[in-house]
Amino acid sequence: MKNKKNKKKSPNRLTCQISGATRMSNKTYIANKAEKFGVTSNVWASFYLNKESYKALVLEVEAGGLDKAAELYKVERERVIKWLRYNGRGKFVKQDKPNGRIDGVGKETVEYAVDKDGVEVELAA
Repeated sequence: MKNKKNKKKSPNRLTCQISGATRMSNKTYIANKAEKFGVTSNVWASFYLNKESYKALVLEVEAGGLDKAAELYKVERERVIKWLRYNGRGKFVKQDKPNGRIDGVGKETVEYAVDKDGVEVELAA
C-alpha cells in the first residue's frame, strides 16, 4: 500500500472552478495559455474550467444570458466573462435577449462576443 503522505502538491494540477475536478497538466501548457491571454500562469489557472463545465456554462449563457449564469453559479458577471474568455477558443456565445416586452414573450436572439479585453460586444445581425 502506498503512503499518501509523501505526495507533494504539484503546481501543474488544474482544478475546475465549477465542478472541482482536477487534472494534471504541464508547466509549458499552462505558461503558453497564460501568455496567450497576457496574464500569469496562476491567474489563468484560477479561471480554468474542464470541458463538461465549460459546455454547461455556455448552455446557461445561451439560455439566460451572462447575468442569469452569474446568478446560478453565485459569482460576479465579470468572472463568467473570464471563464468564457480563458476557456472558449474565442467562440461566440449567443444569448436570448427580451425584445422589450414586459411578459418576456417574443425574444430575439442576439449574438455576443467577448473580446480579448473581456468586454462583451453585441454583434450586428
